[in-house]
Amino acid sequence: MMRPTMSLPGVLSYLPLLPLALLALAPAAHAAYHPHHPQAHLLKRSLTTDAASVAGETFDFVIVGGGLAGLAVASRLSEWSNVTVLVIEAGTDGDDVETAIDVPGYSYVHSLTGSSYDWQYDTVAQDNVNDRVMSWPRGKGLGGSGAINGMFWCRASAPEYDAWDTLNPNATVTWNWDEVTSYINKAENFSQPSAEIQDQFGMVLNASAHGSGGPIQSGFSEYIFDLNANWIPAWENLGFTSKDLADGDNHGVMITPSTLNMRNGSRCDSKAGYIDPYPPRDNLVILTRQQVTGIAFNGTDADGNVVANSVSFQANASEPSYTVTANKEVILAGGTIGSAQVLQLSGIGPKSALEALGITSQVDLPVGYNLQDHISYSMYWSTPVGEMTWVNLTSNDTLQAEALAEWEASGTGLWTYINEAVGYVSLTDIIGSADDAASYAALVADDIEAMIDNVTTLTGIPSTVQAGLQAQYDIMQEYLAADVGQLELILTLWGSGADSLGIQVALQHPFSRGQVIITSTSAFTSPQINPEYFSIPYDLEILDYGSLYVRDTLVKSAPLSDVMITEQLPGATVSGATLSNYTRNNAGTEYHPLGTCAMLPQASGGVVDTTLTVYGTANVRVVDASIIPLHLSSHLMATTYGIAEKGADIIKQAHWAVADDADASTDSSSSTASASTSASTAVADTTNDAATIDGLSTGAKTGIGIAVGVGAVAIGAAALAFFLIRRKRNRKAAAVGEKGWYNPGNDQDTWDTGAAYKEAHDPNAYAMGDMSPSATPAPAFMGRHERTLSSAPSMSTMATTDLMTGQPVRSNSAYGLGPGARDSGYSIDYGSRSGAASPYRDDEGYATPGPASPQPAFAQHQYGRASPQPQPTHRQPQGYANGQPPYGQQQYTPVHPR
Repeated sequence: MMRPTMSLPGVLSYLPLLPLALLALAPAAHAAYHPHHPQAHLLKRSLTTDAASVAGETFDFVIVGGGLAGLAVASRLSEWSNVTVLVIEAGTDGDDVETAIDVPGYSYVHSLTGSSYDWQYDTVAQDNVNDRVMSWPRGKGLGGSGAINGMFWCRASAPEYDAWDTLNPNATVTWNWDEVTSYINKAENFSQPSAEIQDQFGMVLNASAHGSGGPIQSGFSEYIFDLNANWIPAWENLGFTSKDLADGDNHGVMITPSTLNMRNGSRCDSKAGYIDPYPPRDNLVILTRQQVTGIAFNGTDADGNVVANSVSFQANASEPSYTVTANKEVILAGGTIGSAQVLQLSGIGPKSALEALGITSQVDLPVGYNLQDHISYSMYWSTPVGEMTWVNLTSNDTLQAEALAEWEASGTGLWTYINEAVGYVSLTDIIGSADDAASYAALVADDIEAMIDNVTTLTGIPSTVQAGLQAQYDIMQEYLAADVGQLELILTLWGSGADSLGIQVALQHPFSRGQVIITSTSAFTSPQINPEYFSIPYDLEILDYGSLYVRDTLVKSAPLSDVMITEQLPGATVSGATLSNYTRNNAGTEYHPLGTCAMLPQASGGVVDTTLTVYGTANVRVVDASIIPLHLSSHLMATTYGIAEKGADIIKQAHWAVADDADASTDSSSSTASASTSASTAVADTTNDAATIDGLSTGAKTGIGIAVGVGAVAIGAAALAFFLIRRKRNRKAAAVGEKGWYNPGNDQDTWDTGAAYKEAHDPNAYAMGDMSPSATPAPAFMGRHERTLSSAPSMSTMATTDLMTGQPVRSNSAYGLGPGARDSGYSIDYGSRSGAASPYRDDEGYATPGPASPQPAFAQHQYGRASPQPQPTHRQPQGYANGQPPYGQQQYTPVHPR
């Protein structure tokens, strides 16, 4: 299709922007320490530990927690360049433990659990687990648990996500398999090993079941222990099919992908995927080493919902407390424990429990109830002498050093290995027959009322939670007779010692329910965590069936039987009550807690609705795994990324302005102004400049062009091409609420359903912050940064600016300050991991080269940036008077308390 052409006066109208274009194309001014880094002046600002520099400022969105979901949401929201985002993270940026995070095998051998990068939670003593206090590691730092976990990237079966929809009838937003897996795929960039490796280990992969072009890399270990080759064939000999378990049916076996960047053998967490590879954004600030202590409310809206207006935080209990204002929303992404704790400290939770601590109740909600977790243990067998396992590495310091040197040089070798051999079995598989499973399911159905009474007695759940638990148990009872995974089985190369292999057995759908409840008004006192493991006896009984299945069936299937010879633990003769006691003594968390801020109807014990808004609040959302109402036969990481991606779209939709047809014909000469009060000063100055430029007469513009000089004509033509090449044709506006699929893989210029979308640098654009240097004018960073559009962009009622499809690594970003960045300009060196991990960090050694760029008001005031660049004008949408549309067409109607 032909692109629109421009007249000579239209071309000349861009000449006032020529100096900026030339600056974009010219080398940055030399500066101390790092002359080639074109936006070093932004680095000190974008990530900081200086709470005082942020305190008292106003941000549109304040995100509590810089973990897996928090950074994903922050990255997506800050794609809108006209809103400001603050992330507050209690932990550090991880630079001091970068190797332990990046090296996949370190998560097993040199784990960060128990370190300062771990919250180091403990449960209360568990009555049904021999009164044991259980360790509950959770990531504390940028990247969250995704920076310290075992890296499994997998998803549950379709019926398990469809259950979310069943549990939320007549909901505003749909949450089912199609929705969640689409957003998981948006986050994912899937890579496959060679055909030779796939054949060797019996892999059957289906790339169409995965995402491509997303920020999170999923792939496979470069080094896989040979013993893994026995896993899939043994299952196939039992009648299972080797397949890609991401296709909506995970009943079966697979060598599963992990959050592993196959280009360099490193971990890809949310910091490495959503933050590190991209230039600093003027509108995103990440504050570390500060723990949120509460949310303050300043009244109610017309519907009686409390309105959050500020967030407080401290480094520790003895340090000063600071506050920031939230202009639009407070978004909790602290995880199953953290989000529940912050809500309760803020007066949102069980009224009786909060008032007993002297906390004024804002909203009486069952925050902290419905806690569910996978619980697991391992069984061990001897292997033939000399088989290579983890113990060869863990027992040999020299081998560890050699393997690390190989990994640092090439991203290959022993340290790339992590457990990836998994399988999911149904109750029919482990109990012996479909008839037996159906009988067991019927027994459970008859016992549901008694189970609810049990949970009520133990945890004191209110009637609404009881109603929700009834609905959950009804679904879980149906799972028992279906091909839904009841147990996850993992081949672990971490045996009980030399010449040993293990199989981890993990319960996937626990009937037991626990709670997370604060016991102090101090955020620095961990809440009481009580998962109530095995309080419903069916949980232990199903695990006992699993133990017998592993022992009597799986391990006896060739070729696994060739390498798993003699049962070491618990021992082949251990059965009955003794076997159950082995499980009690050895079981622990599989690190998958969820449900404390359940997405359910309020009458069913819900804490958030399907827009993820906390009931009874006007502008508080929860976006993390705590909203999952019912457990899944899967590790939670991929699903949580899906929640974050969909949650970001829900939030964008809530603040989305769509112009009608009359507005589309409005003259584009209108000036622009900020819609965000937190950015009004800087943006107003910018738009006034833009209006002045646009108001010049043709003669004046021509005069300016002549003044540039004949020698600049060629350069000017190139600069104009830089500005004009990506002008987009107009699109029709979609009806509010219509869902569309923006697919740039087919045609970057169309919605598949005709929904409204324009690139941010289009003069008629809606509010989409474009981070591409082809934008007009250039965004905050000046220079070249190539990106390829994602094939899985935002999929709700709007599109988002896509993150690049490169293979990001934690520490090699050209926007970092390490050796990998110093000489690479804007290119990304995929092979390097040395140097600084992120552009979002404090650094005192770099001067301010190059031109400045538009800044939100808080940045302009706090950091003393130079004059902002002019911005393009936008067509005026309906409802904004006197030629003053919001900057970037962003619409926001503030909530006024009564």
